[in-house]
Amino acid sequence: CGSDTWRNSFNTHYDAIVLGSGAKESLISALLASQGKRVLLLEKSAQLGHDTGGLDLNQLYESIVGPDASPEQKLGSPDEYSVDLIPKALMASGTGISTLVDCGLWRHMDFRRVHRALIYRLRPDGEPDVHRVLSSAEDILKTRMLPPLDKPRVLQMFGWLEQFREEDPESFNAGRLAKRRLNLYKMSAASFYRFWELQPQTIEMLTRSMAGYTGTIKSLKRLPAIELVQRMQRFKQSYRTFPHMTSPYIYPTRGLGAALSRATSKVVEAHGGVCLSGRPIDQIVFDETGRACGVSCDGEIAHADCIVAGPSYVPERFEQSYQIVRLYAILAHAPHKCKDARSLHLLIPASHCGRKHDIYVLSSGSAHQIAPTGKWLVTVSTRIEGPTEGLRALDIAKREFAAVIPLLRPARKMLAQVVPCYEPEVSDAAIRGLHVVGSSDETTLFDNVAGDAADLVSRIAEA
Repeated sequence: CGSDTWRNSFNTHYDAIVLGSGAKESLISALLASQGKRVLLLEKSAQLGHDTGGLDLNQLYESIVGPDASPEQKLGSPDEYSVDLIPKALMASGTGISTLVDCGLWRHMDFRRVHRALIYRLRPDGEPDVHRVLSSAEDILKTRMLPPLDKPRVLQMFGWLEQFREEDPESFNAGRLAKRRLNLYKMSAASFYRFWELQPQTIEMLTRSMAGYTGTIKSLKRLPAIELVQRMQRFKQSYRTFPHMTSPYIYPTRGLGAALSRATSKVVEAHGGVCLSGRPIDQIVFDETGRACGVSCDGEIAHADCIVAGPSYVPERFEQSYQIVRLYAILAHAPHKCKDARSLHLLIPASHCGRKHDIYVLSSGSAHQIAPTGKWLVTVSTRIEGPTEGLRALDIAKREFAAVIPLLRPARKMLAQVVPCYEPEVSDAAIRGLHVVGSSDETTLFDNVAGDAADLVSRIAEA
């Protein structure tokens, strides 16, 4: 465990010990600290957040290609890159950003707007196209995505969304001629769309891009209409959170992994906790009743009321759910068809690229200080659907991202990584003082991270 200066930190009893400094672990640590808990965060890598973000180009090559690999000079100075291995943008309104504000992380992070929110589609003639996600009447009138008959219907629905307030019973009334009261708490999302007489392709586009719903279109029959409406209103409200928003998304400078781990360290230490990097543990310690009560490192034991750990610390308590492939592309241009966006979030619906699962793209450069001026760092992610045995990660990426690759060419460099997504075994999760947190998913939005972290903190409080 290196220098002995860390040993003093092990002499204190903590409310919680968190193992790892990924996005979920960092957020859990900050949430607990903001509630007055004394937290010990231990990261086995040399720097906090190193396994998920903040990598310069040399570190990225070492992580993906190998220890002897080095980046080409044409890519620029390695120190000017800060690569998020698992990038997550935030909606500028809603639970994700409010969580960061409430636990004190926000004040230690520098967020900037994402320039464009885009969606990919195949035109009726089979050619691909990229469009701005609808958020206003002007977007509806300009877009080529909507069938002509649906434009006035979507305009009418957007007008209703603008005036709807849950606390105002009168705002539940909808309809241009004959008003009807929409019982959003009892009707399904499918029934809500049926009221507006929208066509299937319009429903899919609004559900995927604006509502951010990842379930199947058939499952809209089970989704409460009020949840769909809340999702759509949140998307529209995000444009008004900060001045000059041209998309609903924000992203921190130097990437989420680096920014979140640094901010977490400040919050944890401000509440009497400690964050230590380069500290692999020997084992989790259990008391005579079988309850997790601490961790040991080089003969020292740190005690706590509970332990939070991810798959790399307690692999026996997880099962692999699926595999994720991520592509990291360095370009000298914005992705094609993307309006020369300085930064962007692009959704590629599965139905428009011959897949079962959506593809997610997040791109930026000097705007968020993740790449040198004149370079774009593009991260593409999805669930793997084809075979992987005997194949290089880059070959898998090129197959899974067949719809995306033409948008990136010519690329200065493309690297790929295949990683498993682990989920806690239900029977073993959150028992005997050990709370386990699963892997981050393939999406490029922060919502699921915030939701999973909040759920785990609630379980700790109830234990």
